[in-house]
Amino acid sequence: MIRTLLPAILLTLLLPSQTFAQAPATPAPMISTEDRTVVASVNGREITAGEVAMFYQNLPPQYQQIPLEQIYQQLIERLVDQKLVADAARKGGLADRPDVKARLEMVREGILNQIYMEEKMQTAITEDNLRNGYRKMVALEPKREEIRARHILVKTREEAMVIIGQIGKGADFATLAKDKSTGPSGRNGGDLGFFSEGQMVPPFSKAAFALKKGEVTTEPVQTQFGWHVIKLEERRVSGSRRYEDVVDELRQKMTDEVFEKEVQKLRAGAKIDIKGTGGSKIQPIR
Repeated sequence: MIRTLLPAILLTLLLPSQTFAQAPATPAPMISTEDRTVVASVNGREITAGEVAMFYQNLPPQYQQIPLEQIYQQLIERLVDQKLVADAARKGGLADRPDVKARLEMVREGILNQIYMEEKMQTAITEDNLRNGYRKMVALEPKREEIRARHILVKTREEAMVIIGQIGKGADFATLAKDKSTGPSGRNGGDLGFFSEGQMVPPFSKAAFALKKGEVTTEPVQTQFGWHVIKLEERRVSGSRRYEDVVDELRQKMTDEVFEKEVQKLRAGAKIDIKGTGGSKIQPIR
């Protein structure tokens, strides 16, 4: 996302975080940046509730973790301070200095950039477009079959055969796994979660993938860990990540695409003349 541009003066006049944290809560209404209710004035210059809301929205993240009503009065005080300092700067002629004008223009253009692009994003990145992007993403992802299985691991074939017989008579697989399995998954009823071919040792994987949903192996499967009784719970095709898991990734991708497309469109319609490469000779203003 495009970061909110914050004039340096907003930061230099903030109270320390511990002062905010200790401030008594002053009830404040839910306010928007469009609220024109006057909450203070400084030498005849009004401060509105909308300005307070905007100030709050532009605070660094650590300050935005504090509820607005807890620091509402402090924000008004800081806005009063800002206007006093700005008035003093104007009286001192700072607003007419070329270097100050240049910096103000940069801030102004940065804000225009931000708002222009935010509005483009709001139009282009809708829920429908995100959902369509998700469907395309899933369709293009490589697919492979995965299964979810349970197993009961014991030391001997004889033990495994007894367990298979108990399951055949109606015993609950998960309960037997908790009671009998020597593997770490036993405490979870033998549940191994989803896995694909190759993630388990070959004899186990071959036997598990040969089962149908709900089936249990009729013969124990031997591996270097011991003897396994396996039950297949589910099959699925991987690559089908949930929308909720990828929506932030999609939104960022679409944001980058919209930004690049808009900039390229603007460049195509503009006359651009970049003069030389003499940047190394320029001394920045300090």
